[in-house]
Amino acid sequence: MPRCSRKTVAMRETAPPDLDVVNLGMMMAEISPPRLGLRIDESDYLSLHVAGSATIFALALARLGGRVGLISRVGDDQVGRWLLKQARAEGIDTKAVGIVGGELTPLLLASVDHDGNKTFSFYRFAGFCDPLITFRAADVDDRYLGRGRIFDLAEGSLRNPTLRHESLILARRAQAMGRTVCFSPNFRVEAWAGGAEEASGVLRDALSLADLAIMNETEAMLLASSPSAADAAVWFTQHGPALTVVTRGHEPVLVIADGAVREAPTFDVDVIYDIGAGDVFHAGFLTAWRADSDPVLAASFAAAAAALKISRPPESEHMPTRAETLAFLREQSIDPSALET
Repeated sequence: MPRCSRKTVAMRETAPPDLDVVNLGMMMAEISPPRLGLRIDESDYLSLHVAGSATIFALALARLGGRVGLISRVGDDQVGRWLLKQARAEGIDTKAVGIVGGELTPLLLASVDHDGNKTFSFYRFAGFCDPLITFRAADVDDRYLGRGRIFDLAEGSLRNPTLRHESLILARRAQAMGRTVCFSPNFRVEAWAGGAEEASGVLRDALSLADLAIMNETEAMLLASSPSAADAAVWFTQHGPALTVVTRGHEPVLVIADGAVREAPTFDVDVIYDIGAGDVFHAGFLTAWRADSDPVLAASFAAAAAALKISRPPESEHMPTRAETLAFLREQSIDPSALET
């Protein structure tokens, strides 16, 4: 596993990691039309599938050949049990996913128009269907936390002040074990009571703990307080973690490491359903990066996985596999053989 940390950390006695990633985040289900161009009320068919960045990320990582454990909470209901069944069927470790009595599992209604504009309606209400808010860092012991080579922290566990406090405690514990800390902002301004002003400070605090960060250009500009992705990249060469990866839609991915900025390709596909690409890129990068020290090749693998994801219907069985992603790279005249060792 490449280790790209600027920090010296105290080591604790833990068993050798048997998971590539341990991820903390929200699990939820999504109901949506199965393709672009339909609203919920215009479709004759609606699909139920996994949603929430943590769930999509974990599912994608498992399909791409990684070993992943989830730390999360679901409600004591049919949706929560369905999500756990879906996760376990893909080999995701759910020992740290708790079922919270008296809470329902969050639900998302989503659709995407032909121009790529997304509409989200979140059914996640405090005290009723927000089970993750009950999470406490003390619920997870060091033996489980240490099972992951990488501890992955996403923005969904930072929006609420109470949950934020507990999530950052867990990240610092992973850091103290010498685990690689990965941060993915996954910023949604409407989810923050204080908007971008509140979020920017919180996200910078999380970034300060990271050895590795994966984000899009809007998030990079927010964190760097920069007017463009190019200016943000310069900021990250000086102030960011040892490795930062920035996606830019159809533009090449920026890979920022060792004071330099390199690029990885993206791939054009016919889009079927454009939700979850960022989570799949995130998973694809960590899966490939664990196998090869070249972050540009890892970013190419991640971009290929994301392209395959949006070229297919949204149900979990259509999530790309490792073999499919490697084959796709070869079709693009990119040699992925270093990822097969």
